[in-house]
Amino acid sequence: MMPLSPSPEALLLEHCNEILLLVDGASLAIRMANQGALRHLGYRLEALEGRPITDIECSLADIFFWEDVRQGIAPEMQGADATYLMANGELLSVTRNISRADDHSGLLVICATPVGQLRRTEAELADMGARLRATLEATADGILLMDRSGAIVNMNRRLSCLWQIPEALLLAHDDQAIQSYLASRMADPEAYLRRMAEIRPDEEDETLDVLQLADGQYFERKSRPARQNQLIIGRVFSFTDITARKTSETRLKLAASVFTHAQEGIMITDPHGTIVDVNETFTRITGYSRAEALQHNARILSSGRQGPEFYAALWRDLSLKGHWQGEIWNRRKDGTLYAEMLNIAAVRNEAGQICHYVALFSDITTIKEHQSQLERIAHYDALTGMPNRVLLADRLQQAIARTRRDSKLMALVYLDLDGFKEVNDTHGHETGDELLIAISQRLKDTLRAGDTLARLGGDEFVVVLTDLDGMEECKLVLERLLRAAAASIPIKGVALQLSASLGVTLFPHDGSDADTLLRHADQAMYQAKQGGKNRYHLFDPERDRQAKTHWESISRLTQALEQREFELFYQPKVHMRSGQVIGAEALLRWRHPERGLVAPGEFLPMIEGTDLIAQIGDWVMDTALAQMSQWQQAGLKMPVSVNIAAHHLQKEDFLPRLLEKLARHPDIPPTWLELEVLETAALEGIAHISRVIEGCRALGVDFSLDDFGTGYSSLTYLKRLPAGVLKIDQSFVRDMLWDTEDLAIVEGVIGLAAAFRRSAIAEGVESAAHGALLLRLGCELGQGYGIARPMPADQVLDWVRTWQPEQSWQAPHNAPLSRDDMATAYAEVDLRHWCRALEHHLLGAIPAPPPLASPECHFGQWYAGAGRARYQEQALFAPLGELHEQLHQLGNRLVAEKAAGRETDLEPALAQLLELQDQLIAGLQQLPLALHPTPRPGTA
Repeated sequence: MMPLSPSPEALLLEHCNEILLLVDGASLAIRMANQGALRHLGYRLEALEGRPITDIECSLADIFFWEDVRQGIAPEMQGADATYLMANGELLSVTRNISRADDHSGLLVICATPVGQLRRTEAELADMGARLRATLEATADGILLMDRSGAIVNMNRRLSCLWQIPEALLLAHDDQAIQSYLASRMADPEAYLRRMAEIRPDEEDETLDVLQLADGQYFERKSRPARQNQLIIGRVFSFTDITARKTSETRLKLAASVFTHAQEGIMITDPHGTIVDVNETFTRITGYSRAEALQHNARILSSGRQGPEFYAALWRDLSLKGHWQGEIWNRRKDGTLYAEMLNIAAVRNEAGQICHYVALFSDITTIKEHQSQLERIAHYDALTGMPNRVLLADRLQQAIARTRRDSKLMALVYLDLDGFKEVNDTHGHETGDELLIAISQRLKDTLRAGDTLARLGGDEFVVVLTDLDGMEECKLVLERLLRAAAASIPIKGVALQLSASLGVTLFPHDGSDADTLLRHADQAMYQAKQGGKNRYHLFDPERDRQAKTHWESISRLTQALEQREFELFYQPKVHMRSGQVIGAEALLRWRHPERGLVAPGEFLPMIEGTDLIAQIGDWVMDTALAQMSQWQQAGLKMPVSVNIAAHHLQKEDFLPRLLEKLARHPDIPPTWLELEVLETAALEGIAHISRVIEGCRALGVDFSLDDFGTGYSSLTYLKRLPAGVLKIDQSFVRDMLWDTEDLAIVEGVIGLAAAFRRSAIAEGVESAAHGALLLRLGCELGQGYGIARPMPADQVLDWVRTWQPEQSWQAPHNAPLSRDDMATAYAEVDLRHWCRALEHHLLGAIPAPPPLASPECHFGQWYAGAGRARYQEQALFAPLGELHEQLHQLGNRLVAEKAAGRETDLEPALAQLLELQDQLIAGLQQLPLALHPTPRPGTA
C-alpha cells in the first residue's frame, strides 16, 4: 500500500522559513513547532515541545505579556519586536504576530520573522550615508554636484549660504531657477551663463575660474568630473570665497603706487624682519640710506626702551589680527632717540602665508616732548612737585581697581596742616611756601613704594595707601605721617613746627567711587580737628550710610504723607461657603510720582519704630473710617480691618486718639473697625499690648493676630492676648496644596482657634482648590487673589454686586472632615506633591524623579494601609487604586523616555497626568461622603 502524501498544509508548514509555534494559553507550553523554528533557533523538536514559551522569550516585557496571557487578559499582537534565546545561547531578534486559534482550544499561534541581519544592514547603510553627508556639510567650500545631463544632484549647505540662495528656491527643486538665481548674483550674468554652457558635465577637463559678483565679492570656482568605476557620471563644482584675498591684492597695488610719494616713512621686510625696501621719507627720518638699510634686520632701529613683553604683544597682534598700530621709541643712525607713530600690516600670498610686513611711520618726537611738558603742568603741583588733584583722581581710580582685583585694603587719607595760617601771617608767604615744600618731602619720605602723596591746594594733602594687609599696617603709616608733620623744620634760621589732622577712610569697606572716598575722608579729617588736632580719625561708613538712608527715608515719607501721596486699597474677606462678604482689609499703597504704585513692604520697614509710622497709622484709620461712611451712604455696610504697627499701638495716647476718631464718625459702629497686629509685634511688651487690646474691645473694636504661625508664641501668650481673630499666614496657605507640613500647620492653627474660641481666617486663598481644602479643614473665612486682588475704594461696590463664590465650595464633599477622615486631605496633598515632583523632573528642574513604584509613594502607602482599612468596602475605593496604577504607569513611561534621551511632547503627557490626578482627587474627596452621607452644607 502506497504511503499517504503529505497534505498541502503540512508541506506549507514544513517548508515555511518563518518561525511557527503553537502555545497552550493556560500552561504556556509549546505544543508544536515547524522546521523553520528548529532551523532558526537550533533546537531539536523534542527539546521544544512541552517547554514553556517563557524559556525562550525571556525578556522582562515578554514574561509580563505571557503572564497576562495566563490570566486571560492579554490581547492579540501584531508586528511586535521580541528576542528569542537560541540553543547556542545567543539571542535572535524577530518581529512576531500572536493570534488565537479559532477552535476555542485556548491555543495561540506565534508567527515570527527574524529581522536582525536586515536591520544591521540598514543601520550600516544609514550610517554610511550619514557619514558621507556629514563630510559634505563639513567642507569649507560650497559644493555643487551635477549629473551628465546637467541636472543638479546635490549641494551642501555651505553653497546655499555662500550664494545666499533663498529657502523657498531650495525647496522648489527647480534647477533652471537656481542657475538663473546664481547668474543674477554676478556682475556679468550673461558671461556666467555662457561659461557654464562651455563646461560640459560629461567631459574630462578640469576648470578653474574667478567669479566677480555684483556686490563686490569674488568666488573661485573649480570643477572636475565625478567618476564611478572609471565612468564619468557628472561634474563636481566647488566655490571658495576669495574676496579677502582679492581685497588684499588691491591694497598692495595701491600701497605700491603711493610708496614713493608718501610723507610717512615706509619700510618693507620679509617674514623674518629683514629690510627689503624703504622710501625716501624713511631715510630722512632715520638717517639710513636705502643701501645702508637693505638686507639689515629692522632691529638696527631699536632703542632699547621697549622691553621683550612689548615686542611679544606686537608680534602676537600681527599673528592674530594681521596688523599692529601704536607709538614706539626708535634710534636714528646718529644714536639719537625719536618717537614715531607706527602702523605695521602683514601681507599674505595666495596661499595665505605671510610673505612681507609693511611698516608706515611718522616722526612725532616734537609732539611727544610738548605733550610731556603739558602733562607735567596739568598733573603736578607747581610748588611742591607732588601730584595735583587731576593726577590724584587717575591714581585713585587705578588704586581702587587694583584693590578690588587683588582683594586687598586701600586707605585714603585727607591731611590738613594745623597752624599753617599762623605761619603765613607771621613769617610771610615765601616762608610758608618753603615750609610746604619741606613738609611735603618729609611726608613723601615716610610712604612706601606705590603710595601716592598729592597736594590739593593750600595746606591740604591727600595720601593714597595701597596693598594694605590690614588696619595695623595702615596705623603704622598714619603714625609716621603724624610724626613727620610734627617734626621741627628750620626755615631761614627759624625752627618752625606744625602738626596735622588726618581723616582716614578704607576701601572697599567705604564707598565705591573716588568722590565718595574723598568726601568721607574730608569729613573724618574735620572730626580729627574737633577731637583736638594732631591725630587721625577713621570714618565709619556703615553708620554714615545707615544714618543718611534712614534720615532720607523719613524725610521723603513725611513729604509723601503731607502731599497726600498715600492711598488705601481694599481686599475683600468672604465666608467661602455661603459667599457672604464679611469685610475688607485696608492695605496701604504709595502713589510715587516717579516710581508709580509702591507696595508697603518697600518703605514701611524703613520707618519701623519711628513716630512717622504712628502718624501714617492714624491717617490709615481716619481714611478707612471715612471710606466706610461713604460706602454706608451708598448702601454698603462694609467692616474694615487696618494694620497697626507695634510702636503705634504702644503709644500712651493710642486709646484716646482712637476714641476721637470713632467720635468723628458716629454713623460707623465701632464693631465695624478691626485692628490687625502682627503676631511677632504683639509679643513685644505683651502686658501693655494686652491692656490696649482689652481697652479697644471695650470700645467695640476687635483685634486680629496677623501672620499667625510665623512667630514664636506659646499657648500661654495666645491665652493672654485677647484678640478675637487668628489670621493664618499666607505662606502656609499658599503651599498647603503640595506640602503636608504646611497643611499640618494650617490644620493646627484652625484647631487652636477653635480650642480658644477664636475665629480663623486664611490669607493667600489663591485658587478654588485652596478654598475647597480650607473648607474641608473647617476654615470658612478667607481672603486672597483667588477671591479678589486688592482694589481702589471706588471699585469695591461693583465687585460686591457681582461677586459669586466658587460653586464647588458649596458641594457636599467640601463639608468639614471628621478627625477619622482627615487623612484623605493629607493623601490628596501627597498625590499633588508626587505629580508636581514628577513634572519638575521631566522639565529638568530636579535631577531625580519621585518614587515610581506605586506602593512606594505616600499616597500608595496610605491606600494600601489606613485607606484600605477604612474605605475598602466603599465602591469608590477600588477604582482609585486602578487610577493610581495608571498614574504611575504613565510616570514610569515618561521617566524612561527621558532617561533614554527620546524626545517627548510633554504638553499632552502632562495634561494626561493632571487629568488622572484630578480624577483621583475627585474620587478621594467622595470617600468620606460615601462612608457617612451628609446633607449639602447650608441645607436642612
